[in-house]
Amino acid sequence: RLHAGGTGRDLGRTEGRRGKVKYVIRSCRTRDELACCVDLQKRIWGYPDRETYPLRLFVNLGHIGGHVVGAFTARGKMVGFVASLPAWRNGRRYFHSLSLGVLPGHENRGLGRALKLEQRKLALGAGVELIEWTFDPLRVKNAFFNIERLGAVCRRYVVDHYGAVDSRLQGGLPSDRLVAEWWIKSARVRRALRGRPVRPPARQPAAEAAIPAGIEALKKSRPARARAIQRAVREEFRKHFARRLVVTGFVLDGPSGRYLLDSHED
Repeated sequence: RLHAGGTGRDLGRTEGRRGKVKYVIRSCRTRDELACCVDLQKRIWGYPDRETYPLRLFVNLGHIGGHVVGAFTARGKMVGFVASLPAWRNGRRYFHSLSLGVLPGHENRGLGRALKLEQRKLALGAGVELIEWTFDPLRVKNAFFNIERLGAVCRRYVVDHYGAVDSRLQGGLPSDRLVAEWWIKSARVRRALRGRPVRPPARQPAAEAAIPAGIEALKKSRPARARAIQRAVREEFRKHFARRLVVTGFVLDGPSGRYLLDSHED
């Protein structure tokens, strides 16, 4: 099991290749820990200097009501982080989640979920009910995590949101993004965090958007084909969101996946 603790006192254990590994999830406390967030961006996503969020941003987040939460080994090595930026839109205060990342070698141990749970706890303590972030709709594991494991919904698709992104994950494609809305006090989110279905399994969706397998390999071997798939997915979402449908579920079919859309979220 893995426990998140803002004070850093609650250690969790998770199975690793070399036996049980201890982690602690807590807010970053020093400038050196915040500087690790800059380094982790390069190591996790392969960003060059010009693409990384700088140290000054992470320092300022702690002074303007935001949060920077790290995942640490028992020896104090930082292996993941999530950052929250205070935001305001249409009279509502919310958090924008800048980044969530875990180093290779520490993935698939529940750290991403633990970081988001700590982010949620801090937001609730600040009286905030909504956390948003963007993610690449073609990355099916991220979609499953965001929608099924966390309970986020999506109703906005942004074309080439960041412009050209120099990252091994982007693979030269336009930086299209879905906007995840995480209504952290909702019954839907509470169901997801208890491991229950986020939408009634027997309910037929109003629409679906399929993501084929092999998109990551196509970015390298057949970039024109990868761009064609992205354009097709983009048009699907534009069509569905024009009907005011909402992404409420995601089905993993091995390496491929399907977004499920309904006329409303539960």
